[in-house]
Amino acid sequence: MTVEIRPMRPEDAVEIRRQASQRVQMGLSRDMTLAEAAELVDEGAALTAFVGARIVACFGIRETFPGAQGVAWALLAEGLGGAHLAVTRAARRLVMRSPLARIEAIVRADVDAEVIWARLVGLTAAHVLRKFGAASEDHILFERIR
Repeated sequence: MTVEIRPMRPEDAVEIRRQASQRVQMGLSRDMTLAEAAELVDEGAALTAFVGARIVACFGIRETFPGAQGVAWALLAEGLGGAHLAVTRAARRLVMRSPLARIEAIVRADVDAEVIWARLVGLTAAHVLRKFGAASEDHILFERIR
């Protein structure tokens, strides 16, 4: 299987068929708008992974403080399957090569796949956020400090 990584187009983040576990973020169920996707592209590094014509992932780092800090994010598609390793490696390269002083991500503490993926892309658990988000779930703040 060949996984091709390209710069993300805003349409990619709207078109991806997200995994069921990714349809709720911070306790809110919602779809990304084209405008929000355009901000991801414009405010940092954003990539899309394809297997053939199918989008299997969108991921990147959104700069919250340009040139200094950012948030790592990912949208993973249903049926990611065999592309998982290539996507994870590309996301890790992005995080590890970033010149930003701080990169962070917040994941749900009770979703093993989210916690494991944060570690696999080079982030380290820093703090448990109790009763965080709209659904008051425990989350973990992960970070990479340069």
